[in-house]
Amino acid sequence: MQAAKLKTQKKKLIESLGVYFEQEKLVAPLAARILATLIINGSQGTTFEQLVTDLEASKSTVCTHLNALEAQQRIGYFTKCGDRKRYYTMAPGYVSRKINTTLRLWYKERELQKQLLFYKQDYNKGNPESPLTTSIHENAIDFFNQSIHFFEELAIKYQTKEQPHNTEIL
Repeated sequence: MQAAKLKTQKKKLIESLGVYFEQEKLVAPLAARILATLIINGSQGTTFEQLVTDLEASKSTVCTHLNALEAQQRIGYFTKCGDRKRYYTMAPGYVSRKINTTLRLWYKERELQKQLLFYKQDYNKGNPESPLTTSIHENAIDFFNQSIHFFEELAIKYQTKEQPHNTEIL
């Protein structure tokens, strides 16, 4: 009874995570389910055969998505001595990559806010009778400066935490 319940829970969780990856990460439906399965199974890894069985998908389709996810560096694999199978896992450093992606976006947006602020300040010098509002850009720049500083510290922390896991993936 417990095994059947766990299997049902796992299927529901794969579906929920899969939908999330589809919608939020713009991943193809089967690739999203592969990612979900790898997250659930963790560092023990998941074989190609397990993915085909669990996801009830064709071998060629699973293979295509595994290759794409590997090329995107979202997943990796390891092998076990004496075993020819590949054990797929999520690529190490997920949190670090997420932080760095956020930082790159915030650096760009902060720069745009600075450009807007400088433009409006120059405009206001020549048009004191009808000045453009600058406080929103000043507040945004302050927000990005503080957030970037915090996230840069987090990036260092998580790169250090996730470093030992990098040896698990070939």
